[in-house]
Amino acid sequence: MSCLTSVLQLLQFLTTLSGCNIYRYVEDRRIFRLSPKINFLVGAMHRFWLRPWLLVIFLMHSIFWLVEFIGVMSDPKPGSERPLNLIYRIGMTIASNQNFCISIGIAYHYRYHRNLMRQVLNGFSRIYYSYEKICGRAPKINWCFFVIQTYRVSIATFVPRKTSLIAFHFGSKLDIVLHQFKWLFIFIQPLLLSIAAHLGILILYACYDIHVQPNRNRKSFQLHVFQRNLIRLRHNFDCLARPFVWTVFLESFILFIGNFHLNLYDKQSVRHLGESLLTTFVFPITLLHVNVAIKSAEKTFGQLKANFRTQRQTQMLWLYREVMEATADRNNVFCLDRGLILEMLRLGWIFSMFTNSVLLNSTAALKHFETVNHKKLL
Repeated sequence: MSCLTSVLQLLQFLTTLSGCNIYRYVEDRRIFRLSPKINFLVGAMHRFWLRPWLLVIFLMHSIFWLVEFIGVMSDPKPGSERPLNLIYRIGMTIASNQNFCISIGIAYHYRYHRNLMRQVLNGFSRIYYSYEKICGRAPKINWCFFVIQTYRVSIATFVPRKTSLIAFHFGSKLDIVLHQFKWLFIFIQPLLLSIAAHLGILILYACYDIHVQPNRNRKSFQLHVFQRNLIRLRHNFDCLARPFVWTVFLESFILFIGNFHLNLYDKQSVRHLGESLLTTFVFPITLLHVNVAIKSAEKTFGQLKANFRTQRQTQMLWLYREVMEATADRNNVFCLDRGLILEMLRLGWIFSMFTNSVLLNSTAALKHFETVNHKKLL
């Protein structure tokens, strides 16, 4: 049993146990089938548990932040630091409760994309065994990238333990119930499904690394079919992976703003800023490398030398790749490039300078800088 098989079996067991997997793998037929009993239990949990809980939390935060915004807009005190406090309280709330967005994505997928989930799972199964049949070996997973992605997902999951998900309190019993639900919907399910989604990206990345001898006619025909199925799988999987990938990007963006502002606010060293940027952007850089490798591999699809009357298959594969690339929207997870990361840095720098200017115009600026200088002298 390979390491990848062991990890997949462990994820299947944990996701089924936590109520976020309604499919079971049939080893003999190599397909995923819907489990009626688990589907009924998960459907009941989403209808009577998860969706009402998400709605209550969303309404609580909407009312709370609307009242806070009205209070800031009506504050007549000149030089008040309330706008700055409001901006960073919103940023801290989003950064600490970002898995709430993943929970919304999970509820949406189970409601509208249940058939797509089964297509993607069966697509991964077909691609895995097709790769094994063509190359004679299983795909090689980059476990270093998997550790990096798991590290970022774990940080996003365990940060909310020290913060409160509830904006304001109704009563002791209701608050306890809402907090207890948080362990399942904010910690366990987003963590397991995020790990599964990022592992799926790495499996796709490994399957794109395929090489066969061009003079073998049967292998060339199988390669055309494999590459077409691989493009279709990537296109379908993109819709399911968006909540997990873009949430980590949102975390990286907010952390960059916070670290850069702290460098200006607390007059920290450039070395500290560089270390924080390295830990913040290690995941976007890793995903950028994966996307560049996938795009580079796809550019070669349909450009192989045709043998045994496969010229028509080669042209159809090239046209299929061009159509799929032209119809992909801008929110595609696999469309990440250096421009997006540079845009994140630019917007983060602009927002940090804006908040720093708000701080300098507040009455608490001089007092804070005196405290910072006093700590440095000590």
